[in-house]
Amino acid sequence: MTRQCLAADSRPFSLSSFFTRADTLLPGLPVRYCRHDDPSPFCLALIDLAALAEKLKNEEERQILLGLLSEREKALFATYTYTKRQGEWLGGRLACKYATLSLHGRVNAPEAEEFAAVSILPAKTGRPELIHHGGHGPGPGISISHSRGYAVAMAARTQRCGIDIQKISKKIIQVQSRFAAADELDCLRRCAQGLGETERLTLLWSAKEALKKALLHDQPAVFHGLSLHSLHRNHFFSLHLNYPGGGAQPARITAAKLDRFVLAFYPGKEHHA
Repeated sequence: MTRQCLAADSRPFSLSSFFTRADTLLPGLPVRYCRHDDPSPFCLALIDLAALAEKLKNEEERQILLGLLSEREKALFATYTYTKRQGEWLGGRLACKYATLSLHGRVNAPEAEEFAAVSILPAKTGRPELIHHGGHGPGPGISISHSRGYAVAMAARTQRCGIDIQKISKKIIQVQSRFAAADELDCLRRCAQGLGETERLTLLWSAKEALKKALLHDQPAVFHGLSLHSLHRNHFFSLHLNYPGGGAQPARITAAKLDRFVLAFYPGKEHHA
């Protein structure tokens, strides 16, 4: 099977050039975000976990940050004993809360009460689930990811969405047989020119991970049934993936290489190409 590709714009991007807007949770702790003008179909948010870790060392600032959580979230946070895990969990939740509030137009540093009115708790499958205590009806679809010092989150006006961030590492070469078929590797070589082997593999992994989080989060296999249909490159990468139950309509995942990371996100079926 020959997979399609369309190569075009190959300009490099950075985290700061992608997440072009910023707000301040605390002095020295920005939340960076990316969304279209209203009404935006989705919002992406990013938090630097190193900056968050510094704030958690200060008891006064730690209490301010914990004040952005609901009571159920505070109880869950208290169960984490490792500092690294605390930061990853809290950073993901704060980024997700901000993305959710920003999606609904509550920008320019929402009040602490607005953050606390939103809970992000694990469903039975482990997938994060949003609960709005103000009784405003169904909330947006959400997804959270973290990797090597950053937490990202997505809120979308769909029931299911997925986001993934991966630090580019040569370790992925050792596991490529678990997620990349020969024809997929060939497509990556032809359509993602300018990227090295580890970058191409990370691109595919991250795209499949974003789709799995959205639609196949309850599947035990790593990426069972997911396959690369085509890859286009314009402003960013567009990976079209076949998936179980998708029929003839592949899902489109947008991805970008940002510094030493790959970011991939799937905004939901309503936003297919």
